[in-house]
Amino acid sequence: MFKPTPSLQKMLRRLPLSPKQAGKEYYKGNRVGSMGTIDRYGNFSPDWSKVRTYVYPLHGTKNSELTPFVAESTEKTRQTQDGYENYPKKFTGEDYLKAWKIAGGHDVVDTAVTGSADPYRNMPTPFEERSASKS
Repeated sequence: MFKPTPSLQKMLRRLPLSPKQAGKEYYKGNRVGSMGTIDRYGNFSPDWSKVRTYVYPLHGTKNSELTPFVAESTEKTRQTQDGYENYPKKFTGEDYLKAWKIAGGHDVVDTAVTGSADPYRNMPTPFEERSASKS
């Protein structure tokens, strides 16, 4: 019924296809390049000259010529109104597990706020799916 103007039709014809516009046999890839070939039986054979490899330093990471972005000698401090102070230690997963085990090793349900004697007050109700029925 409605058609774009002829100049737009020419531009739309020249736009490259995307995999969503074309059929299922149209595959553009992910711009990663081919790392090998697929033979007629569907087996992949890598071309080792195209495969990316990362070389570990010969003398190890301690004696390497590579340097970190920030020197290890840089102090971990921050400036406040009173002066400089060290950043607080991060609360790691191990610290959390230790605190969890000290607290009893179970999830704490807060019932002391309302004074409720019901131990299941904050517990979620189990989710049950309804059976599928045609409407």
